[in-house]
Amino acid sequence: MRLLSRRVRKFLRAGRAYPYAEEYGRRRGVVNLASNESPFGPSPLVLRALREALPQAGYYPDPKAEGLREAIGRYVGLGKEEVLLGNGSDELMDLLCRAFLDPGDRVLLPLPTFSFYETGVLLSGGVPKFYRGKEGEWDPEELVSACRGVKLVFLGRPNNPTGSCLEEEAVEGLLDTGALVVADEAYVEFSSRKSLAGWVRRRENLAVLRTFSKAFGLAGLRVGYLLAGPELVSVLERLRQPFSVNRLAQVAAGAALRDLGYMRRVVREVREERERLRHQLLSLGLKVLPSEANFLMVGTSPWGRTAPWLCRELRREGVLIRDLSGFRGAGKEWVRITVGRKEENERLIEALGKVKGGGK
Repeated sequence: MRLLSRRVRKFLRAGRAYPYAEEYGRRRGVVNLASNESPFGPSPLVLRALREALPQAGYYPDPKAEGLREAIGRYVGLGKEEVLLGNGSDELMDLLCRAFLDPGDRVLLPLPTFSFYETGVLLSGGVPKFYRGKEGEWDPEELVSACRGVKLVFLGRPNNPTGSCLEEEAVEGLLDTGALVVADEAYVEFSSRKSLAGWVRRRENLAVLRTFSKAFGLAGLRVGYLLAGPELVSVLERLRQPFSVNRLAQVAAGAALRDLGYMRRVVREVREERERLRHQLLSLGLKVLPSEANFLMVGTSPWGRTAPWLCRELRREGVLIRDLSGFRGAGKEWVRITVGRKEENERLIEALGKVKGGGK
């Protein structure tokens, strides 16, 4: 279309779009281990709160969501003025790009990583600068060196899809470069590493992203939040669309924070299943990276097969996993497997056994 902006035309020519998985139209009876959703769903307290709030669905939500921001602040050890809500973390990533990037500004993206970082950068006129580690591992000194000349860094911690978690000392090194470091902690509840939330009080060039989609099981309601100094939060609040976090989403997130015991039980079970599943995958001869998240990055090269082949064969067995061929920097021999319930993981292992046997 000739009326499109030059920025959008350039983005479309680049051909980079979010690599949606095919499971969103999944059939009943299929085990979905492709989306990194909680296999346990939200707390019963959340479901009860949603039922009670349904009659209010015709009214606009609280645009400032002060009660929820206060509750989040208590959860992470900060004040409400250091918390910004978003319609999922994606909205907050987009806000950060719009707020900080001028056309031509460079942004460091360590690979492989979450695809929307690149999308947000390109749509804001920024220029991605890619750093590729070795098999998902990022060298701290190389990362700092790659920071030269960049204005912003997106850092998954734990990272999607590798599950790795950069050491605190390495994050300090990135912050010392003066670039704005955006630490995406969507999976931090599943990690043994500490959150960087408290750092925002001493590091003005740090923004931390968190979400209710994963450990709290609210992926369908899209509630993310950003933690940063009050000045940055205030600026982004002025750029944010009004009412972007709907009434039911706010109710659900507030209820989830009132039942932290449920979330912690979910996290404990996922961690246990993650380690059990990892050992089972290794015993099948697959390559498996260590993970601090609720998923595993698995290499098919020991089988002499590609990721598309394995995903296709498992789909025939009624199991969906994530083909990482569309993730820049991952390669055609890697898949990502969400940790499911024990019975779901066992069905996956059974299906892999059939696939491996039939592929000889």
